Amino acid sequence: TDPRVWGLILGYSLGALPLGFVLYGSALYLAQGFGASQKLIGQVLWIPPLGWEVGYLAWGWVLDRMSAADVPRYVAVRRLMFAAAWLSLPLALVPHTQSFALTLALLFLAMFATVGFVVPSVSYTVHLFTPAHSGLIAGLGAGSYGAAVALFMPLFGRLFDQRRFDVAFALAALLPALGYACWRAINRPS
Repeated sequence: TDPRVWGLILGYSLGALPLGFVLYGSALYLAQGFGASQKLIGQVLWIPPLGWEVGYLAWGWVLDRMSAADVPRYVAVRRLMFAAAWLSLPLALVPHTQSFALTLALLFLAMFATVGFVVPSVSYTVHLFTPAHSGLIAGLGAGSYGAAVALFMPLFGRLFDQRRFDVAFALAALLPALGYACWRAINRPS
């Protein structure tokens, strides 16, 4: 197996991990951290996933613009994933804010930033390999993300049960940077 596939697996799975964390943990946090009612949570919980959808459009658009400007694919992906890693870090601030609106904004930003790993890493990997392998490449990315969520969510759940929100959110904010570092260590410009 080409080692660059491991770059996809680690970059995608760790970079995208905040998607699962926010999707599965935000309702719990809003209830436990803010005492929000299920009615209120139901009224506002569409906001973070909107960041995910906006992210697909924004990151894809930027990647296409960089390609049109003849920025080498490796350079474009490296820059976008680096930016996404930085944009993931404010997720760690969630348990330190008393503002419900700021919390929702930070969750929105986390989901937006996460797509900065999904789109570029799949685009780069498909660029490296023949179209005959594109299905496998897409499957490895999505499958590795699912595996990472399955591995980390019990830890996040335990931290939530212990009301260690600071540790849970910090870990979820730092894992994308680790994913970027792994991708960068494995993938070198060609």
